[in-house]
Amino acid sequence: MIKTTEDDTTTYHHGNLRHRLIESALEMIDESGAAGLTLRGIAKRAGVSHTAPYRHFPDKEALLAAVAREGVSLMLSEISARLERAKGDALARFSVCGLAYIDFAIHHPAHFRVMYASPQKGVAVPEDLKPESSPVFQMFIEVITECWNLGILRGENPYRIAISAWSLVHGFSLLVIDGHLQGEALDAGSLESMKRGLLYSLYAGIRGKNGPGGIQPPAGNA
Repeated sequence: MIKTTEDDTTTYHHGNLRHRLIESALEMIDESGAAGLTLRGIAKRAGVSHTAPYRHFPDKEALLAAVAREGVSLMLSEISARLERAKGDALARFSVCGLAYIDFAIHHPAHFRVMYASPQKGVAVPEDLKPESSPVFQMFIEVITECWNLGILRGENPYRIAISAWSLVHGFSLLVIDGHLQGEALDAGSLESMKRGLLYSLYAGIRGKNGPGGIQPPAGNA
């Protein structure tokens, strides 16, 4: 809970200042990207002194790493929940994994941009959060390995399939959140159809000998 006092140490209960700084960073990323962020600017947005952020983050990179870590946790939670609902159906799990990735990007664009930002754009994340080594990508490989072992998907190996699938859903996600797909093409029904059509096209290209004719993810928020 926020208190009305001039002292930053008592303006926020323990832990709330850190949350508010991350929240402020996300707001600013939504508005103008991550490259121009400064701790001073984030502090101003949060309504605290310019020295307050240093109680939780030694520099901007540490704050952005916290944003990325929070994003990975949120994405993992969302994907895991959807995979649980598709338990027992390997192909549906493959589908909902891709859908959950796209939906996360659409609903959490600031987190997504930091999680997958290039170091050249002023964002550096710890080794365990780099896209190719993150737990999100490892989950993709596990789901694809299940399908590959069952002959539902074909390809050189699950890792290569995962790279192809990731490239497709990631590229589509960026097209949406960067505003390259506008107008009627992005009404709710059309967007849903585009997402599922994208995954069907991917599946059609890597369908294995034991793969069913169509990809039918569970209805609703799958």
